[in-house]
Amino acid sequence: MFGLNSNRISVVVVVIMAMMVVGGGMANADFTFSERVNLGSVVNSSYADGDPFIAPDGLSLYFNSFRPGGCGDGDIWVSIQQTSERNPEGYWGDPANLGAPVNSEYYESQPSITADGLMLVFTSDRPGELGGGDIWVATRPSKDDPWGEPVNLGSPINSEGPEFCPCISPDGCSLYFSKIGYLSPTNPDIFYGGEIYMTTRATRESPWETPLKLDVMPSRQGSGSWGANISSDGLALFFYSDYADVSLLPDIWLATRTHNDDGWGTPIRLGPEINTQNGEQKPSISADGSTLYWCCGRANLNTWDLWQSTISPIVDLNSDGIVDAADMVIMVDHWGTDNSICDIGPMPWGDGIVDVQDLIVLAEHLFEEFPPVQ
Repeated sequence: MFGLNSNRISVVVVVIMAMMVVGGGMANADFTFSERVNLGSVVNSSYADGDPFIAPDGLSLYFNSFRPGGCGDGDIWVSIQQTSERNPEGYWGDPANLGAPVNSEYYESQPSITADGLMLVFTSDRPGELGGGDIWVATRPSKDDPWGEPVNLGSPINSEGPEFCPCISPDGCSLYFSKIGYLSPTNPDIFYGGEIYMTTRATRESPWETPLKLDVMPSRQGSGSWGANISSDGLALFFYSDYADVSLLPDIWLATRTHNDDGWGTPIRLGPEINTQNGEQKPSISADGSTLYWCCGRANLNTWDLWQSTISPIVDLNSDGIVDAADMVIMVDHWGTDNSICDIGPMPWGDGIVDVQDLIVLAEHLFEEFPPVQ
């Protein structure tokens, strides 16, 4: 993915999570984020570029941009992964505007797409919205067909208040989104930011269930949490929030759980490899859990760029600088447990048990040398 996949080229910081999960014990994992990398001048422009969403196939990056060549007040664009002899690992091609009817003279943003590429959800304030901006959906018969006319998702998802930051599951049957939050439903003047909701349905033809608010972050006046993006295994939830300091711009946070039926553990605020004083928003995790995308304000805060960071499990279990038989022994000694040091697969944050999935990840790095973790 865009030339970042090695611990050797990055300074990394250990993220050590020990989170109590409601009804599910511990969800522990040790992994690292590489130094952040700007996606460069092909994807980013001199205008505001934000709201990235990496498609489940990892080959399409959807985002919002105010660059020239669009239909109106901010449009949805897509960049496709390309390869060449000079760049066999791949690079992002020139972004293309999705055009009408997805884009319009109004504001379209925060795209999210299903694994088959046939359903696109996004936020828009176009005519027909119920209040302050709504979530819309466009579909197409095949990837080779144009997008159909967008449809307002309506009740029970959209309401008189704004709904935004949708994230559709790969199968199209779960939807995470954000709403403005208030301290009292009877006093809408008492505002405290944003809240994250989730809704599900049995099939794509079924109606959406009543959305449920996720109690992933405590409510506090003036503070909000938005833009939830869930990993493909359902065990990691990335989002952005200003909970740490409501006087500052938001940062990206992460919550995990051991099983899909568990509640979310206490969130952690990601470190300086991801978060800066310029504000980070709208995280999107790749399907294989190896790359995190997000947008960040530039130093002057007048516009935004897209960024990425590689996520890698700590495979040198004894920190001796090499992955070898000694690390294998450590893993075998903790077989069948929830030991966080050894729980390194299949995703970097693990799955709550040391088993063959972790052994596979370790074997992939056998005899590799690693710099000592600081």
